[in-house]
Amino acid sequence: MRDQLVAWAGDCMVRGSVDLEEGRLSDQLNEREVVTFYDATLRSLDDGHELAVGELEVERHELHVVPVSGYRGDPTKRVRTVEERVTLELGPYLVVGNLHRMPTAQALAALTRRTRFVPLTDAIVVMRDRPDDEPMQEDVVLVNLDRVGRTETISMVPVMTDDWAEAAGAAAAPEAAPA
Repeated sequence: MRDQLVAWAGDCMVRGSVDLEEGRLSDQLNEREVVTFYDATLRSLDDGHELAVGELEVERHELHVVPVSGYRGDPTKRVRTVEERVTLELGPYLVVGNLHRMPTAQALAALTRRTRFVPLTDAIVVMRDRPDDEPMQEDVVLVNLDRVGRTETISMVPVMTDDWAEAAGAAAAPEAAPA
C-alpha cells in the first residue's frame, strides 16, 4: 500500500508516495537502506524552488526528520514510558520534543538504541539558521539518530545547583536586625 510521506533531508524536503506495510513507520524506516518515493517533489531549503520527479530513491541516512501521521503501531504492544523534553540538533534543524524511555532507564537512554529512527512526541521543528520562520509543530516526528549532533534535556522540574545546601542555609538564617 502506498501512503504519502514527507521527509526532511539536509538540503531539501521530499514529499511523495512510499510503499508501506502495516506497522510502525519507524520500524519500516529502520529496516530499509533506501526509501523510494513515487511522484516525488523536492523543495529546496535554500530558495524554496521545487522539482518534481517520477521516482526517487533516497538513502535512509540522508533523512533527518520525518513527520508521522496516521497509524502509530499496535496499541497492544505499547509499554509504559517516561517522557523527557529534549532539544536535538540534526543538521540544519533544531527539534524540541518528548523523548520516551523506560521508567528504569537513564535520561536520554532512548538515544542509545541500535535503531536509527526514534520518535519524539509534541515536537517543534525549526531551521537553526532561520529562527524567525514559522515552526513546524507535529504530534510525532521520527528523528534519525545518525544525524543528531547535539542533545540537551529540558528539565520539567526545578534542578538544584551544587551549592544548594548553602543557598538553603542562607534562606533559613534569620536576617540581622539593622544597627
